[in-house]
Amino acid sequence: MTRLARTILLAGCFAMAGAGGLALAGDSAKCTIATSGDSETAKACAKGGRGEAKKTMKKMVADAKAKGQKFTCEQCHKDLDNYELTKNGKDDFAKLEALLKK
Repeated sequence: MTRLARTILLAGCFAMAGAGGLALAGDSAKCTIATSGDSETAKACAKGGRGEAKKTMKKMVADAKAKGQKFTCEQCHKDLDNYELTKNGKDDFAKLEALLKK
């Protein structure tokens, strides 16, 4: 009987921890920068939030590298937790987009 009770209690703890983690992930997954426009990043944000935008940005950076230009996350973002932009972040993003359109 104690084994069953322990199993049920442990399963309940894991379920609550998982639900709490999902709630937190949902809050932090909202895009706050690329919320409008027709850029690939804005489209990715609309489709799948920050996770999708991050994948898109990583692909864009890799594509720029393949064309001989180096871009980094830290070049445009002050903080990689909330993705706050640096002073030149928007200008550098425009340069990245222009390079990839060539």
